[in-house]
Amino acid sequence: MAKKRKISKKNKNYFMKFFDGELSLPHSYWLVGVLYSIGVAILITMFSIMMSLPSRTDNVLLLPWIIFTSIGIWRSSDNYKGPKFWSILAKIAVVIGLIQSVGYVLLGV
Repeated sequence: MAKKRKISKKNKNYFMKFFDGELSLPHSYWLVGVLYSIGVAILITMFSIMMSLPSRTDNVLLLPWIIFTSIGIWRSSDNYKGPKFWSILAKIAVVIGLIQSVGYVLLGV
């Protein structure tokens, strides 16, 4: 059985810190959740166009990224030390985004 290695905070890369909620909530939400997501969506759309995939494929290919960012933002909001309002609002936005994304995948809207 393989031993599970613990990675120290010092050895974590940027995306591991994000996923573990160690980045600030504004950084996680606006930079990773919005700005990086736009870049990822553009890359996936370009890939789909170059491969002549159906447009519905974009939503399926984006799903792992959306789940990844949702977990990171949720954990960052759990660790947020500022006004509780922003933490709750971020979680509401994550839930709405997940519902919307699953709807796109299932219904192809």
